[in-house]
Amino acid sequence: MDYSEKTIEMARLIAENCTSCKRCMKDCLFLQQYCQDPQKLFQQFLEEGLEPIIPYSCMLCGRCSVVCPLQLKLDEAFLAIRQDLIKDGLPLKELKSVEWHQKLSTSRLFSAVNRGDKK
Repeated sequence: MDYSEKTIEMARLIAENCTSCKRCMKDCLFLQQYCQDPQKLFQQFLEEGLEPIIPYSCMLCGRCSVVCPLQLKLDEAFLAIRQDLIKDGLPLKELKSVEWHQKLSTSRLFSAVNRGDKK
């Protein structure tokens, strides 16, 4: 997988500057499930990459950035990783239902729009 320079730089910023205070982990079930320390998670990303399900499991709520004393943007880094995975055409079978939801929820068959009567 070839990640963009932007993504690599975002990950490097977190890996090099995170103090492992774990404030971001306190209320984040995602981080609690996938890492012991966000600094180590981003070091792992830089050294060997991550399973695609990991960046897609982040809710991108931004709470981590709000509580981080250094204002590190973990959510933006996970979004950048996702964007690179999409550019690379990586199919993620765990998200196949999302693809179908997007297609079906906007179809005429499963949606109704009341535009009012034209008189």
